[in-house]
Amino acid sequence: MHRGYQNITPANNKVLKKLWDDTRYNQHRTNILFAEGRIDNAAPKTYMHLHLKLKKLQMEEERLATVERDNRILLHKMSHVMRTKGTVDNHIDNKYIHKSLNKIKRQRELEKIAFENKAILKRINAQETQYCKERWIEEWRVNERYMANICTFPQFWHDRMRDSDKPFFKALNEEAKLRRTQANKQFSKDVKFRQMQQKKIKKIRHQEKKMKIEKQEREKRVALELDLIKKLKSLSLKKMASIDDSGKGKGKCKNSNTIFPPIADNVENKTPCIV
Repeated sequence: MHRGYQNITPANNKVLKKLWDDTRYNQHRTNILFAEGRIDNAAPKTYMHLHLKLKKLQMEEERLATVERDNRILLHKMSHVMRTKGTVDNHIDNKYIHKSLNKIKRQRELEKIAFENKAILKRINAQETQYCKERWIEEWRVNERYMANICTFPQFWHDRMRDSDKPFFKALNEEAKLRRTQANKQFSKDVKFRQMQQKKIKKIRHQEKKMKIEKQEREKRVALELDLIKKLKSLSLKKMASIDDSGKGKGKCKNSNTIFPPIADNVENKTPCIV
């Protein structure tokens, strides 16, 4: 009853095929776990003309100016009426009734639109469907027969199983479930181990980078100190040469120490001892 591993592609050795498939699946799971997003979720750029709408402010100012002008005209008229007697004769009993000139035309247009809508709805409801339900059912039965012919396992094999075989398949299912849980645990352990390895590698790289920077700074300091020593030596040699020239012009000193005095004595006592 199909107890072996059912591979998708043909292979000579099912054990090796199962091992290769598990390796590919674990690699696929690892790639999904460390996948990075390719969509830019950053906030869009902000433009000043969208926040400060100068045209809208100008239109608002013009509207307020128009309202203020109308209010001023109305106030002027009201003050004129209050200061003088009214010129309107309101003692007439006949009331004015507002009449529209195109009321009948608008009513006819609305009636025409309502009649056309009713006619369209009637045609839609009277239209028969172009899809045949019986033909669809027959095609699905044919497809079921084709699937039953090409499938690996017999159709509805679980329902036709004998009662004596059900405990065996139940044990197989439990064993497969246990293997899946063990594989998932092992996969999670491998992922944690890889994460720890990556953290260690990052830490080592950070330390190497720090040591490299410290070494560069130390080399810079040594170079600066060497340059300073060279400059001091050149200055001392120049001073000794100037003292030697002055000694030749005026005479010699008593001892050889006065001709080439030390650098510290030369700095403190700038004039040598001359006979």
